[in-house]
Amino acid sequence: MVEMLWLSGTAEEIKEVEDSITGQYLSGRKKIEVPKKRRKISKSKVIEVQGAKENNLKNITVKFPLGVFNCVTGVSGSRKVNISK
Repeated sequence: MVEMLWLSGTAEEIKEVEDSITGQYLSGRKKIEVPKKRRKISKSKVIEVQGAKENNLKNITVKFPLGVFNCVTGVSGSRKVNISK
């Protein structure tokens, strides 16, 4: 049986909830070890976006390496996702 627990509150409050997996990570009771040896990034194995101009982008070109985790962030409301109807 899978149980789901929904919480709201500050990070400090969630840290104190023993059954919260998020709280366990925030408090340091659980952690993910950093690998001793990391993958090397290949400069030749990439996906390149050229001349992006959608939303608030101004003709940018960017390369994302393959085989590693990539994360694109931005402030709330900066239209990181564009869902066309």
